[in-house]
Amino acid sequence: MLRTLLILLQVTQHYLLMQPLQDAVRNGRFEQLAAISRPRVLLSLEEPLEVRGAMSREQFVAEFSARFAALEAEAIEWSSLQAEENIAVQSLNLILKRRFSGERVYYKLILFMSSEMPPPGREKEWKLYYVRGLRI
Repeated sequence: MLRTLLILLQVTQHYLLMQPLQDAVRNGRFEQLAAISRPRVLLSLEEPLEVRGAMSREQFVAEFSARFAALEAEAIEWSSLQAEENIAVQSLNLILKRRFSGERVYYKLILFMSSEMPPPGREKEWKLYYVRGLRI
């Protein structure tokens, strides 16, 4: 229990992949997601980002970028984080706006990450392996 609390305390200071994900969503540029993804990523995203399946991280970035091109993020809010020793799940609430119609879409991204035990003296490196997207 104490170990989990210490891991959670350490993780919440960095909120895992917060900065690269936030920057990517705000700027609509997702190239940096390749560096924080496993070689294979599973996707299950509902409309408007609708895409499903397993793909390489490069294909994931290309598919996500293509679908996000017609949207822009109006608001971003990190809503939860659960972390164990080598597995973490965090969720991101988004208010997306369609560029052409102005319609707002309320969306939740649930990000599943894993890490390997780092060598002594190095920090854990978290990587995305599954992304779930729900329209709310």
